[in-house]
Amino acid sequence: MKNLYKIDIKSMLLASVAATVLSAGALVAMPGQANAADPHITLMGGQTKGSFNRVVSGWAAMITKQIPGVNASAKGSAGSNANIRAVQAGKSEMALAFASDLHDGAKGIGVYKKKTADVRYVSFVFASVGHFVVKVDSPIKRLKDIKGKTISLGGPGSGSAKNITKMFKHLGIWGTFKDVYAGKKSSDQLVNGKVAAYNWHPGVGSGMIRGTANATKIRLIDMDVEAKASGFYKKFPYFEPVTIPAGVYPGVDAPVKTFGTGALLVAHKSVPAATVYKILKQAYSAEGRKFLTSAIGGRVKQMTIANGNRNLVAPLHPGAAKFWKEMGKKVM
Repeated sequence: MKNLYKIDIKSMLLASVAATVLSAGALVAMPGQANAADPHITLMGGQTKGSFNRVVSGWAAMITKQIPGVNASAKGSAGSNANIRAVQAGKSEMALAFASDLHDGAKGIGVYKKKTADVRYVSFVFASVGHFVVKVDSPIKRLKDIKGKTISLGGPGSGSAKNITKMFKHLGIWGTFKDVYAGKKSSDQLVNGKVAAYNWHPGVGSGMIRGTANATKIRLIDMDVEAKASGFYKKFPYFEPVTIPAGVYPGVDAPVKTFGTGALLVAHKSVPAATVYKILKQAYSAEGRKFLTSAIGGRVKQMTIANGNRNLVAPLHPGAAKFWKEMGKKVM
């Protein structure tokens, strides 16, 4: 399968740096042209220092500063799975989520016992990429080598954990290791020897993984080879091969093949169509893209009209359908 996500190492490294300052202060509503009587949009992200939080912080700031009559704030969460559930329950108007979670929720399969029928697709935002991190001298060379070891799969209830769990079950190795859910503490636990490896699905250039690499020498496991050989992509078509370029992380000097999925903007069906349309119109304008680039860095390069309704695995929000139809995209 063709690697459809082009990753630019320079822009990915800038993404984390550019976003850090903003994300520290953007988890509350920012002053702009809106006032207390205006519509308020909460965007749920992910764990502290994670890609999801940084991205929704940038979007919230752009919405509040650049769209008259709309106020927005970003909110942290356990991650993708929690975000789908929160939007379905009406606890958040919008959120970031993995295509895998949106797909399973829409169908009521996997960890979703009921269909998340009120969650709507808005836009592809960036490629979320699987990283399986071990120390450089680890005996783990491939995923099947984790037998008998303690592995942090991500945060409890996170999309990262759900994604790698699908991989492990598909490969038939689930239950052969001890699974823990250390979340943002995974890095320290690897460095301190409490876990043999950790799994994380951020954008390429993750600050947390760079932090691990600065604290100890690391390797990233090639997960694509086992995915391809086992038919993983055929069974789960919302996952795709991705290559992490050489030099993204200190000491990782060769490209690493892995798998990824889309990080998508979703919304509750009750969010006014006009509001969602305005948000997309601004986000894809020259002014909006400039703001988002300054706020969250090079990930914005992946947010193109061509990618716009990529991973369309659930019904489009009416406001998004209007925008994408205007852009010449097929709508469902």
